[in-house]
Amino acid sequence: MTRVLSQLHTREALKAGIDTLAGAVVPTLGPLTGPVAIDDKTRGGSPELLDDGGAIARRILQLDNRDADVGAMLLRETLWRQRQAFGDGAATAAALYHTVYADGHRFISAGGDAMLLRQALEAGLKIMLDELRRQTRDVSTVEEMQRVAQSICGDRDIAAALADIFDVLGPHGAIEVQDGGRDLAREFFLGSYWESKVPSNIVFDGVIGERIELKNTAWLISDFELDDLQALVKLVTAVYQAGYSSLAIVAKSFSEQIIAAQGANSRMEDFRLVYLEPTGLVDEREAALEDLALISGGRVLRTVGGHSFAAVTREHLGASELAWVDRNRFGIIAGGGGSETALHNEIEALKARYRRSEDEREQVVLRARIGRLRGGSAVVYAGGSSESEMRYQTERITRTIAATRAALLEGTLPGGGTALLRCGERLRERYENSADPHERAAWQILTRAAEAPCRALLKNAGHEAPGVVLAEIQAGKNGAGYDLRESRIVDMRRDGVVDSAAALMAAARNGIGGAALALTVERIVHRVNPPLAIEPGGLPSSAPESGNIELK
Repeated sequence: MTRVLSQLHTREALKAGIDTLAGAVVPTLGPLTGPVAIDDKTRGGSPELLDDGGAIARRILQLDNRDADVGAMLLRETLWRQRQAFGDGAATAAALYHTVYADGHRFISAGGDAMLLRQALEAGLKIMLDELRRQTRDVSTVEEMQRVAQSICGDRDIAAALADIFDVLGPHGAIEVQDGGRDLAREFFLGSYWESKVPSNIVFDGVIGERIELKNTAWLISDFELDDLQALVKLVTAVYQAGYSSLAIVAKSFSEQIIAAQGANSRMEDFRLVYLEPTGLVDEREAALEDLALISGGRVLRTVGGHSFAAVTREHLGASELAWVDRNRFGIIAGGGGSETALHNEIEALKARYRRSEDEREQVVLRARIGRLRGGSAVVYAGGSSESEMRYQTERITRTIAATRAALLEGTLPGGGTALLRCGERLRERYENSADPHERAAWQILTRAAEAPCRALLKNAGHEAPGVVLAEIQAGKNGAGYDLRESRIVDMRRDGVVDSAAALMAAARNGIGGAALALTVERIVHRVNPPLAIEPGGLPSSAPESGNIELK
């Protein structure tokens, strides 16, 4: 038996799910809230502590009410996408999404057209983004970096450590977070590194520890599927006679015969042969080959370009003075044979591509490439006295790194919801000058949405009269805002209460744009016994046995 929901009931169901998930996330907004304890029986161990709205949303896999669950999952995907790309702003996006959908739902229920309202909301979003860009300021000093980081994580020690790292490595620098001891620590590494796997552990036989040092190394960089033993012997002989101490071969795959030859080489005392297979998605592996060639001075040899293993000569190879390999990655520390001019030009070209790109996935790959070509990386060791605290600190530091990096690249805005609140003046002007009912409704909805994060911050801090504070902020100068810790109006930039411009503008795009789209949903279609999607927006954990669906 099937049940068809009317348009009104569909939107009521979506609103119920959005209300539920936003109610779990928005209370984490602001510096005066504590972490949420999530008790998941399937994980085992102690409860997980989180103060990250995106991560909290990710842990909520399903609501009992199937109709409401659709609305919750729409918001869940939006919040996790925000969290993955920028590390911050998920709770702000939730507040915006929740307000726009609730107010838009009321307007449509009163007879408004969903598509016309969506178009007006998207036009208003552009106005808000323009106003946010106008308020954006660059981060230029270490002190400003520290203030940005501290505004995100609320911890002075973490903020100081990250500011020091970014000052040394720059905004594109590679930073990894690992579990440490009881105390926070950091460590810098020279050179560049790539993720990879070693097709055979033969190379580690007799090695003390997990890392091999490679001195005076020749590099073959290719996408070959190596199976020509005769060509390998010829290449190893040529490299050895040329005076190199080791040969690193980067390829797509290695046959069993080729791997066996590496075992024979392991008995040589004065020469080392290493096989490496880059890992990651296709674009990441391609980028690794290109960057390795630039740093080492070699060429990328591709089968599609007519290259073959048998035709490789010394002129195709790169070189390095000092490199290393472990079971999950490899790197060049010093003495890469690449041209400094070529490296500089490529870095500038990648930076230009990054500025032009609007694709979040492409930006992630470009940032990694720029950091790798610049050389240098760092590891932050999260401290904690228990497994739960360690996980909490690791998540916290990772999120702060992403948000601080975005702030260094795109600038900062006055924090505490102040920048969004400042958008209200232009929206009110548009409202007064418009006669179109859908535009006027959109301007009113967006004006209330622009106030929502600030109201949530004040409510979470226990403030009894948020309306009075909003009026004080709006009456103040452009940089004026409310410092929740000091309980007074301050100059937000001067006092270091700032947000990442990139994260805040993305929260506006994701929150408002996502809600505008959700308002146009008119039907809900359910699968019979649907699989559970573990990752927001991703594939389900298992495929359904039947393609039948149930219409409700």
